[in-house]
Amino acid sequence: MEQEDNLTAGGDAKRTRRGPYTRKQILDASLRLFAERGFARTTVRDIARQAGITDAAIYYHFQSKRELLEALVEERGFLSSLQNLERVTADLPIAETMTWMARGAVSIMDENREFLRLIIMEGLGGDDAALEQYRRLIDLWESALSKVLKRYEDKGELPRDGLQELSRQIIYVILMAFQESLLGRHTDPEASAAERRESLAAFAASALQRLLGTAALPART
Repeated sequence: MEQEDNLTAGGDAKRTRRGPYTRKQILDASLRLFAERGFARTTVRDIARQAGITDAAIYYHFQSKRELLEALVEERGFLSSLQNLERVTADLPIAETMTWMARGAVSIMDENREFLRLIIMEGLGGDDAALEQYRRLIDLWESALSKVLKRYEDKGELPRDGLQELSRQIIYVILMAFQESLLGRHTDPEASAAERRESLAAFAASALQRLLGTAALPART
């Protein structure tokens, strides 16, 4: 019986041809089961059954369930978004840049509501793998945002020092607004996804403008 993990020449050719599709099957099945049962309560065998493949096929693509969770973070577009944020210039007024950033953050977070619910809830429950990915994302976000703010500091539009704290405050505003929406607070249950995102983005933009109003300095002339 020819299997995904067959090491013969014919099996290797088939594996190469079907590899990307099988990997997507595994990730899709993992996301569904992690969201339904939680990360700790889902086994590799559960994922294999859900994906309709063998356990060995999963281990061909991923060394562990922990690596699966890491791959999901990468596949959902968070890392590429943070890399793009890191490259943002200080050409626009800081309020415009932060509003744009907040809208982008709300959009990608809301598009991945169930996955982020999983990371947050499993992390709060003390799961090491979920905590690792949560900290990884927030640390990368803080680092990227600090680099953008440093460009405004260099232009004289922000005071010296305190950029890391300001970065954390900005992230907390956006993240807490999103978490509130996950819990159904200040969110219209009848609202569409687009309406929900617009409401979250508008709130975050307003809050950031107030926050930046206390931190910003007049632009140099």
